[in-house]
Amino acid sequence: MDSDLMRYLEVIDAKSDAINQLSDEIWAYAETAFSETRSVEALTAFLAKEGFTVKKGVYGVETAFTAEYGSGSPRIGFLGEFDALSGMSQVAESVEKIDDVPGESGHGCGHNLLGAGSVAAVLAMKQYLDDGHKGTVVYYGCPGEEGGSGKAFMARDGAFQDLDFAMTWHPGAVNEVYKDSSLANFQVLYSFTGRSAHAAGCPEMGRSALDALELMNVGTNFLREHMLDQARIHYAITNTGGFSPNVVQSQAKAIYLIRAPKVKLAYELYQRVNKIAEGAALMTETTVESQLIKSCANVIPNRVLEKVLYEAMNEIGIPEYTKEEYVKAAAYTKTAPEGAEQKFNELIDDHLLPENKAFLKANRSNRIADFIVPYEDIHLVKTGAGSTDVADTSWMCPTSQIHTVTWAPYTPAHSWQAVSQGKSSVAHKGLLYAGKALALAAMKMLEQPEKIAAARAEWKEELEGQTYIPIPAGIKPRPISDIG
Repeated sequence: MDSDLMRYLEVIDAKSDAINQLSDEIWAYAETAFSETRSVEALTAFLAKEGFTVKKGVYGVETAFTAEYGSGSPRIGFLGEFDALSGMSQVAESVEKIDDVPGESGHGCGHNLLGAGSVAAVLAMKQYLDDGHKGTVVYYGCPGEEGGSGKAFMARDGAFQDLDFAMTWHPGAVNEVYKDSSLANFQVLYSFTGRSAHAAGCPEMGRSALDALELMNVGTNFLREHMLDQARIHYAITNTGGFSPNVVQSQAKAIYLIRAPKVKLAYELYQRVNKIAEGAALMTETTVESQLIKSCANVIPNRVLEKVLYEAMNEIGIPEYTKEEYVKAAAYTKTAPEGAEQKFNELIDDHLLPENKAFLKANRSNRIADFIVPYEDIHLVKTGAGSTDVADTSWMCPTSQIHTVTWAPYTPAHSWQAVSQGKSSVAHKGLLYAGKALALAAMKMLEQPEKIAAARAEWKEELEGQTYIPIPAGIKPRPISDIG
C-alpha cells in the first residue's frame, strides 16, 4: 500500500525547482507579523495556479488565507507560516555575520521554508485526491507566528474546528517528530502616565512614569522566586519618556511576555503581573493601562499522528548530501555560540531507551544531522522552553508536527546563521523532505480511517480537564510597528 502512496510524492520532485524558488522569494521579502502582503501574494498566486480555491483575509486576519482542494470529508489541514523577525537582515550563504540591509528583517526562524514545505505537501495531496480518493485538503496561510500568534486569532474566529486533523513542520538542525508540549503565553503592553515637571526646579510637582515602570520591573523580578520553575517572564522597554534627564518623565511603556506550561497557569501569572503594575502606579501616584496584545495556548500532543509521521519519515528516508554541503555545514557549526551543543545533550537525556541514547551519542558529531532522531512511544510529555501558536490549532483538532534538517548542527533559531542558511541547498532539501513526510503521513491516515478516529479519541482525552482561554473578541491582530 505504502509503495503505491509513494508515487504521489513524485509531483514534489517534479516541481521542486518552483517550490524552492517560492521559498527563496519569501526569504527575500522578510516581512514581519501581519505585514506579509508580498509573501501572501506569492503563496496564493502559486496555489491558485495549481488549482486550489484561494480565500484571502480569512478569520478576521488581513494576511491570513486558505487554499482548498477536493470536497467532503475527511478534511485535512496543513499549516504554513511565512513571517520573519525584525532586525535580522543577513547576507545569504555567508559564514560571517554580515547585514544585507542594516536594520531590516530576516527569516531567522526559517518560515520561508515552512510555508513552501507545506505547499509541497498539499501538491502531493492534490495528486492523491485527483486519483479518485475522497476528502478535502486545506492549506492554512498563518501569519504572525513570531510575537503575533496569528493562529490564535484565527482559532478564535473559527479556524481549524472543522478539520479531522492538522499537520505542520518546522525548520531545524535535526530530523525528528515533535513530541512535547510548549509554554502558553500572554503578551501585554503596560503604559504608565505621570506628570512632567522640572526635575531640579520643582521635582515635587512631577510624578514619574519611568519610576513606576522601573518599580514594576523590580517587583516582577522579585516575583520570579514565587512562580513555577517552568514559567518565564520577559520584557522590553519601548518608551522611557524621552531623552531629557532634567524632565520628570510623564510617559513610559514596556511590553511583557508571560509564559507558563498551561494556558490557565499563564493567565493566572498574567493577573499577578497586573497587580504588580497597579502597585507600582500606586507607589508613584501615576496611572497604568494594560493592553493585551495576544496570547497562545500550550500544545496538545497526539501520539497517533506522531507515530504515523515517524513511519513516513523513515519510509521516505533522509536526503542525500554532497561533500560540499558537509564542508559548508561544518563551517557554520564552528560559528555556533558557546553552549549551543547543550540542546543536543538535552535531546539525548530526553530518551529513555539505552540503544537510542547510544545512537544519538554516536551521531552527535555528524557534520549534518543525516539521521532521524528515534521516536520513543514511552516518551513522557515534556514542556519545551518556547511557545508556538500551533498550540491553538491543537486545541481545535488533533495536530502534530515534525522538524527536518535545514540548518547545520547547533545552529540556534533566531540567529544570523539561520537567516544565512535559509536559501541553501540543504535548506531546500529539508523543506522538500518535510513536504513529502507530511503528505505521506496524511495519506496513510486517510487509508486507515480507524487511525483518524483514534487520533480524535486521544485528542478528546488529552483535552479533558484542561481550560482553553481564547484571545478576547475585542483584541485585533497588530503589526509590530503599531505596538508600543
